[in-house]
Amino acid sequence: MKLVAIPLSLKMPGFKFALFIILCFTTNAMFGQTKTVFVGTVYLENTTERLAWASLYSLNDPSSIVLADVDGNFFFPLEKGEHIIICSFLGMSNDTVKVVIGDKSPVKHDFRLVRNEKMLETIVISASKFEQKLSEQSVSMEIIRPSLIENRNTTNITEVLAQVPGVTILDGEPQIRSGSGFSFGVGSRVGILIDGIPILIGDQGRPEWSFLPLENVEQIEVIKGASSVLYGSSSLSGVINVRTSYPKEKAITKVQAYYGQYDAPSVSETKWWDGAAPLYGLSFFHSERIGKKNNVDLIIGGRALQDHNFIGPPQKVKNLNIPVDSTLKDKDVATRLGRINFGIRYRPEKLKGLSLGINGNFMQSHDNFSLVWLNDSSGLYRALPGTMTISDTKMFYVDPFLTYFSPLGFKHTLNFRFFRNEVDNNNNQSNSSNVYYGEYRAHKEFKFIKDLHLTAGLVMNKIRANSELYTFSGSNDNSLDNYAAFFQADKKFGKNVNLSGGYRIEYFTINDSEEVIKPIARAGISWALTEGTFLRASYGQGYRYPSITEKFIFTSAGGIFVLPNPELKAESSESIEAGIKQGFKLGKFLGYLDLAFFRQKYNNTIEYTYARWIPDTAGFKFVNTGTSIVKGYEISMAGGGKVYKELSVNLLIGYTYTLPRADAPADTYANDNPGPGFVPTQLSYNSTSTDPANRIMKYRFRHTAKADIEISWKNISVGFSARVFSFMENIDKLFYDLDVPHILPSGIKNYRESHSGATTIYDARIRKKFTKIFSVALLSNNLSNTSYSLRPLKIEAPRTISMQLTAEF
Repeated sequence: MKLVAIPLSLKMPGFKFALFIILCFTTNAMFGQTKTVFVGTVYLENTTERLAWASLYSLNDPSSIVLADVDGNFFFPLEKGEHIIICSFLGMSNDTVKVVIGDKSPVKHDFRLVRNEKMLETIVISASKFEQKLSEQSVSMEIIRPSLIENRNTTNITEVLAQVPGVTILDGEPQIRSGSGFSFGVGSRVGILIDGIPILIGDQGRPEWSFLPLENVEQIEVIKGASSVLYGSSSLSGVINVRTSYPKEKAITKVQAYYGQYDAPSVSETKWWDGAAPLYGLSFFHSERIGKKNNVDLIIGGRALQDHNFIGPPQKVKNLNIPVDSTLKDKDVATRLGRINFGIRYRPEKLKGLSLGINGNFMQSHDNFSLVWLNDSSGLYRALPGTMTISDTKMFYVDPFLTYFSPLGFKHTLNFRFFRNEVDNNNNQSNSSNVYYGEYRAHKEFKFIKDLHLTAGLVMNKIRANSELYTFSGSNDNSLDNYAAFFQADKKFGKNVNLSGGYRIEYFTINDSEEVIKPIARAGISWALTEGTFLRASYGQGYRYPSITEKFIFTSAGGIFVLPNPELKAESSESIEAGIKQGFKLGKFLGYLDLAFFRQKYNNTIEYTYARWIPDTAGFKFVNTGTSIVKGYEISMAGGGKVYKELSVNLLIGYTYTLPRADAPADTYANDNPGPGFVPTQLSYNSTSTDPANRIMKYRFRHTAKADIEISWKNISVGFSARVFSFMENIDKLFYDLDVPHILPSGIKNYRESHSGATTIYDARIRKKFTKIFSVALLSNNLSNTSYSLRPLKIEAPRTISMQLTAEF
């Protein structure tokens, strides 16, 4: 779509409406005036922990709602007379008090709220951008607690995400319910966020998982289904939001150290290293409140690690005319990483309700990426010449932020992020990018329209990239700008029904030339049938504009060319889901069962397709391949608690079935370009697939099952996890066509024919707490030392055994 450049606010339908709502919020907040007559603090019962942002209102005037500040202090203006005051906080039981307001002011009272011990009272933010109960969500959502991250000795967040039902990490690329295939590390269809702000690398649109601050995680929230209304482009099939923590009343310091080794692969003659293949690291985390009034929150954490790695450098292949980098040694393929993160939040004593601060994260790393294995036998754990990239990366982000709770109950939030990524590759394919992100968001809960929440915001996301990879655009320097406005309403009817609806308008421009406008919407309902039974249904639209890399990359690796496609169009999706969540309690064990049925339709699906795109040159190019539909269902169970005296169990179990199918498999979506005098080949799903019989989309698993169970008794805990993947039925046919001597003799066809069954992987761990401070754990990943491949042409890690020491004080 080509548009004449005119002011954004005049071009974008719906933008004025969202801006009007925000201005209404701001105006109301500015003109509200209060007198402090009823004051106090909200605490968690039997502790000194204060409950920030607890809400209070008077039954005499339900429209007069106030919020406690970040320290749990409240200031409530009331008329003279008798009032019944309700104090509430998500996850807690309400508290009620009768107060009499006279001439003397202030009247003081402290509330002490009792925790509501229900699994379904878990508090989440991602689905609506404000705090809600898990049971009230109209979309499927999974919660990962920090304990699972720590207990598994997680060094990369993908290790725990791989245990989430419906989530697959395919060589670093996230898939949710088969919503995407494999695109060689570019253009994620899942939004990856830190505290609600996107963290995808600017020019490539992909996550760098090792950059996420694992030391400081409050919880990880995974939304399944299109989520673009609140989180914009890339949230085509879902969102993974990492929520970081802030200090509580008590200061915490935690240090973890580990040492482990890779075992020799189970396939004979594939071990390429001599001696041990170690992996070791150290992490730390400190959190406390400082200052005379304890009004400054301080967080600092970091991690350093070294990993020998299990894929070795390339070797020369006989009769294959691809040079080998003779300077690349075994030690060069190791991963080395150092990262440090911090957070500072200040709450001015004289400006009640205001908090401001800055978060940051800095990382430097050395790593490798292997595209194709050497062969399917002795070369499984080595790379084919020309297909291994060694990268030295420097990246950081700085996030200034401000939050203000007005006396009238309006919450105003300003978030900014500067994200810098700089990569020096060994193959002259270096690149750098800057991301400038800003968001203003306003939220208000209205009591005069009972339980109505309105949220609105404006978003700016500007990307600047520099690389010789993108010269096809006409310059090494490229830009991608995105502006958006969004609005969402959530309303509770009675005690049982929650309705939500949202609208977003997106505007994109790349290199100040092509301009695209896209409106998207969502709606959902949840209904509490009984105290523990919840029905839900939702509809959502998703949208993803192509990354700079997908449009303009022009390079080669190991004789394989990657070609640009400046005409590439955006892809979109529609997601429909219905589900039921059943909570249960067995003694002190609390949990829930969840069953969901879903259907997702993807339009203008972008896939990596191999063909002769220009005469005498064949290679990969990102192209729009038409429409695909994913149907399926998912059943999961999560829970935790004591089952007998000091014996407790925590578990997360799930099974997902998907049927991802091409909607029009015979339709031609592109033609190759063999040159004058030759007839172009028509490209379709059928002609580019290894197995088009069932129309299954490439690089998907129809069946996946996950389980993680931990049993604790006194100071000992034992954990076990399993992951099951069905056979990947369909991949690009070109890999079979190229699997011949002198071209790309990978052995992929033979490997897939001999590994056509399901793959099951087991992990195990045991932990002993010796004192209040120290604990030791023994862990093993890939316990059975299975040699397996999830992403075709790349083998996964053999068994690792490691020991972890933790000190917390």
